[in-house]
Amino acid sequence: MDTGPQDKPQWMRWALAVLLLCCLVGLAPAKAASERLRIGIPLEPSSFDITSTSAATASEIAYANVFEGLTIIDGQGQIKPRLALSWTVSPDGKQVDVLLRRNVRYHDGTPFNAATAAFSLQRLLQMRNTNAYLEWFDKLVSAEARDEYLLRIRLSEPDALLSYALAMPGAVMVHPDSAASNASTPVGTGPYRVEKWTKGKSITLLRNEQWWDSRKPAIRMADFLFMSSAAETENMLAEGRIDALSSVTRLTASFMARTDYVMGQRGVEGKLLIAMNNARAPLDDIRVRRAINHALERSRYQGIYGSSIEVLPIGSHFSPHHPAYVDLVQRYPYDLAQAKALLAQAQVAPGTSLRLAVPPTDYGRYGSLIVAAQLEAIGLQVEIVRMDWPTWLDQVMKRKDYDLSLIMHVEPMDIGIYARDDYYFNYHNRVFKKIWEKLRASASPQELDEWLGQAQRQLAEDAVNAFIVVRPERNFMRRGLVGMWSRCPIPTFALEDLRWQN
Repeated sequence: MDTGPQDKPQWMRWALAVLLLCCLVGLAPAKAASERLRIGIPLEPSSFDITSTSAATASEIAYANVFEGLTIIDGQGQIKPRLALSWTVSPDGKQVDVLLRRNVRYHDGTPFNAATAAFSLQRLLQMRNTNAYLEWFDKLVSAEARDEYLLRIRLSEPDALLSYALAMPGAVMVHPDSAASNASTPVGTGPYRVEKWTKGKSITLLRNEQWWDSRKPAIRMADFLFMSSAAETENMLAEGRIDALSSVTRLTASFMARTDYVMGQRGVEGKLLIAMNNARAPLDDIRVRRAINHALERSRYQGIYGSSIEVLPIGSHFSPHHPAYVDLVQRYPYDLAQAKALLAQAQVAPGTSLRLAVPPTDYGRYGSLIVAAQLEAIGLQVEIVRMDWPTWLDQVMKRKDYDLSLIMHVEPMDIGIYARDDYYFNYHNRVFKKIWEKLRASASPQELDEWLGQAQRQLAEDAVNAFIVVRPERNFMRRGLVGMWSRCPIPTFALEDLRWQN
């Protein structure tokens, strides 16, 4: 979920920069002919150890560039082997033998093998309070090296999502000798290594000439420039010192008319929703939760991002970019009369007050006003409670002391949070948990997708939360720069396929 300023939309900053760009078409230089690329990103992460930080900007730079996992979610959104060549699952589904690639080395020259892979996974299990992806590995019992290139993974139960889990940023392969210092001096096996980190300014990645893949990335060097202010962004754009901006969420119409830059699609799965405390009256009544869903006019949330980017509505906690997506938007069509009738059936008196906890983000500031207006239209009173992130994490996430909260969940395919007893929604449904168990034990991709569909339908039927839209994200690039990963749900500015088109 969006739990810090690193995930905050930067549309106001980008909007100012874009307006300047629109006036400076003639000043932008011709497409760079060199092998160097300059990328602007919203904020500087405090750590580059993506196994211990959920900062989106850390993943933007390090995932698939510096660090690699046994598997990867590629630019088409497909799970593919990466440092693993193949794997074999035992008949009972509890043992997975992974055959690893040979001749892979970390950037410091040390070899990658089954021993280092086992270390990485065992380390993951010990990161109880620091690895944001640990819940994906609740069935992982152990990992051991059977020989130099054979890794054996033992599970408590079969897990159809294991290959997906192994592709998460939290499961990248680190080395025992460098793991402790990856936050400041990241060392991985990827196609790029860290050349220089100038605090407060930039981090430079240099092509790893010893990368195990026979492909040679076209981009030799990439500078990720931290855009600390709107003025700095404007100046760098005006002087033609940026080839791309990542995570653009708002555009102007005049920008869309530009011919020297293009917008690239991103598959990041930021799901905006009104979280509801299912254990607190009157929200413990399904009729009230359904009434809130009927009060949603999703088209109004387009205003948060501007009219130039299409916002995709959702009807459950799932991304429309995934092949198993089920369109459930019309399960609760916008219907004020029906919403009021449901509140009356639940004996909720007009004027009943609900507190809406709002994090310090642009979608929180502007979206909360839309939420309040829509719920007040059906007779509820909404008190907007603005919080900083530490307060939100403590009061809402940890202590579950809230009624409603407008929040963005950014983790890919995180529908499994609804099976957790300790999660802040206070949703406890045996039917959903059974669906989740069946899903994790799926014997084929087709069966997995079928159960994912059932999970989405169950959440919609229970009206656990009010699901609104997927945050639209784009990459803004000079024309001629091709090879961007457009469907990967993990925040990354992967460099390996990028090239300047002649």
